[in-house]
Order: sequence, then structure tokens, then C-alpha cells
Amino acid sequence: MQVAISGLEGEVEDQLLHVRKLSSNLPPLDAYLQKIAAVDEKCREANIEENDFTTYTYDELSYELGLVKSSVQKKLAFLDNQMVARSMTNLTPIQLEEFESVFRHFDRDDTNSLSELEFSAALASLGLVFSEDEMHDYFLETSHGRDRVSFEQFIRFMVDVTEDQNTAEQVYQSFREVADGKPYVTEMDLRHSLVPDEVIEQLCNIVPLHKGPDMAEDRGVPQYDYISFMEKLISPGSGAGIQDITNGRISPTKKSNGFH
Repeated sequence: MQVAISGLEGEVEDQLLHVRKLSSNLPPLDAYLQKIAAVDEKCREANIEENDFTTYTYDELSYELGLVKSSVQKKLAFLDNQMVARSMTNLTPIQLEEFESVFRHFDRDDTNSLSELEFSAALASLGLVFSEDEMHDYFLETSHGRDRVSFEQFIRFMVDVTEDQNTAEQVYQSFREVADGKPYVTEMDLRHSLVPDEVIEQLCNIVPLHKGPDMAEDRGVPQYDYISFMEKLISPGSGAGIQDITNGRISPTKKSNGFH
């Protein structure tokens, strides 16, 4: 059976069906091994040390079956993960490979899932460090209240994190374009860039005022420090989140000004 697993080729879906079929054949082998264990015990009681019909002992058979189970379990997990990976089209191959490698490394017990401690360590290795309470909340949210995070749940969490980082960079670049090199933006800058009135109103309410050097033509009008605003917005553990910008209030688009 191990040879059959290692020699599998073809489409992932076909391999997955084949390995699942092999997995369904394992329970009868467990039952058969229990019968062998009972016979082996009777032989021991009768002081029979050799069996002319086989060279294998019960312990050897039990060990080999354990290896087969492990191989089937790992192959199933690998193929399931491949199916998940194929659906994650919003990650680059390099990102996906990195996240999958980290997941496998911290899946210490080969269950294709992570405990809360393993989940925390995996995120830390990727540079995502949170307070204990924040990490616990993220774990419960990602695992849907269970005590393990599956591979698919882990990858979807990383997709969300990656998309947030990408969105934050897009918003920051949009601010820079609107500011035209200045460390701040004015309401007039936003209007010249055709930013909608409701978005301008939101920005003027949440972006702190600039307190540094300014341009002569901007003196006497409010100047908004978008740099410190973005730094606070995307910093781990801050009360704000990039969702505050992307949930329909101030969201980057494919337009040149970067705002809805």
C-alpha cells in the first residue's frame, strides 16, 4: 500500500479519490490485526515461539500497519492542502509556499491542524506578533471556536492579512499621489483629485492635523497628517484597522486617485 501511495501520479482530484479509497480499506485491517493479536497471545500461552506459516510477528505487523496509516494520513493531508491551495488565487505561489511550509513546520503532531500555541508560533515566525488576548481572539475567530485551526482556515487567515497589508499600501500610495510629495494633504488636494464629498468629510474627521513644515500656499488651511494616520492604522495592536478604510467609507479603487 505504501508503494501504491508513493507511486501516485495524475490530477490531484484523482489521486485524492484513490487515497481515500485506500484509507477506507484500513479499518478492516485493524479488525484483522486484533484477531492476530488474540492468536498471538494464545501461542505465547502455549509456549509456541515459531510459526511455520509466516516469518512476521504480531509486533512487526502492527508496526507496519502503523506506517501505512501514517503514510495514508500524510498523503491525504497533502492532497487536501493542494486542493485548498489551488483555490487561493489571490496569493502568489511564493506566498503560498511560504505559508504552507510554516504550517507544516508547526504542525508538530501531523494532524494537519494547529493548536493555539502552534498557531501563535506560526504567525510569529511570519512576523505577526500580537498580545496574548489579541492572539486568543484571532485563534477563536479563525478556528470558529474550536481547539484547532485547519490548514484551510490558516491559509484564509493569511489571505486576509495579506489583503489588508496590500490594501494599506494602496491607500498610502493614494495619499502620496494626492499630496504630490507633501507630508500632508488639504481638503482642496482631495477635491482636486475628485475624492467624493462623503469620503473627504470622513477623512477630515479622522486624520490628525499636520504640525510640521508646510507650503506657503497651504498656510491658513487645515493640513492633514496622512503619514502618522496610516502608521497608526496599520500598526499591530492598534485600535484601528484597515477595514475602517475599506468597508465602504474610505476605500481604494482602481481609479487614479485611489479613493471611492
